[in-house]
Amino acid sequence: MSKYRDLAKKALENRKTPLNENILYSDGITERIHPKLEEDLRRNAHSLAGCGIFPEGDIISSEMKIIRKRFKEVVKRCREAFDMELIDDKVIKSEQMNLVRDAISLEESNKDVLEKLAVSMIMEEFDIPEGSVEFDVALTNDITRSGSNDKPIESEDSDFNDHEEIVMANAEVKKRRAVNALIQGASKSVNHMFHMVHEELSDINTRLPGTYKKMMSAADYMYFIVPDLSNAVDAGSCEVDYNETEDGVKSVIKARGMVFPVLLHELCKGVMEVLSLNGLPTQENIAQYVIDKADFIQAEPWDMRFGPGLWRSFCDAIPADDFKLKHYVYTDLASMEPVEFSNLMKEIIAGTKKGKHRISEMIKGIKKELSEDDFNEKMGPDHFSMDELL
Repeated sequence: MSKYRDLAKKALENRKTPLNENILYSDGITERIHPKLEEDLRRNAHSLAGCGIFPEGDIISSEMKIIRKRFKEVVKRCREAFDMELIDDKVIKSEQMNLVRDAISLEESNKDVLEKLAVSMIMEEFDIPEGSVEFDVALTNDITRSGSNDKPIESEDSDFNDHEEIVMANAEVKKRRAVNALIQGASKSVNHMFHMVHEELSDINTRLPGTYKKMMSAADYMYFIVPDLSNAVDAGSCEVDYNETEDGVKSVIKARGMVFPVLLHELCKGVMEVLSLNGLPTQENIAQYVIDKADFIQAEPWDMRFGPGLWRSFCDAIPADDFKLKHYVYTDLASMEPVEFSNLMKEIIAGTKKGKHRISEMIKGIKKELSEDDFNEKMGPDHFSMDELL
């Protein structure tokens, strides 16, 4: 019995251990997340709480593991950018806006070139055919966000046919919350893509790559040391419209950014939003309910913190040889019913064999569909599809 008493005593002692003493931080990381954010993690009080995508944890929750890994990455990148052995939070806070001003000044006479470069990079990243999407982009200080709510909008339940429909709509809200984090994660992955066009940027001004590196590293770090970003200046915005044309509906992505890396981020958000469109309910009233409840500004900081880790887990589940198909896979994932979506996300985040097998099966279906589309295109519209011929 004494062995079990000792185990129980240790368990109680561990529960009293402050969150920030060891389990949330990787070896070699002496920098610390703001205590308020640590507390929010401990209490599960964040934008993705209750969305149903996180697998079971062990000593610490899956959410904490994701944040621990992301914070380590952010710290290392920031140390390297600023050539610091230990990050000075005060320096980062004071330097951030100065770096943004420097970047704006360096970009001023080459905005057109940078805008075109941003669009071409995003088109290449997503393998977007010329003319299939319309882009309206601008590097500008005039950033306005229309149609964005600070917090969820309360709706009238009388709009629903029955209680079952309410339950279904709330499941869609949880799914949409996770989709929004994936969108932010994918977008975060491209706003450091400026290193891929180092030569082009250096031709504009040799200081641009280094300025971007510091600026974006500092921006990522700020999300972990500033708990309340409600008063932060909006550095970018994105809106997606859909226009009727002779060839059908065309997506129009309107992206604005103060600086080039932010413009990349907003363009990616727009494309990811288009890819996520089929994930919304087809019933207009339920789709609006989901958007009103899931798309709000106060959720974005935590979406930014969790998103990169979620997106990386998704990308890691895709075989290297099929990585170019990741956006097709994402579209299928976002189109799933909420229960199927959340179950697969748990497998993806946990990195299980089942999750990877499920993704591989999705890829097989995508390849089959792509080969059929290619066949049908060559045969012309007057011919039967492959399924009809078999």
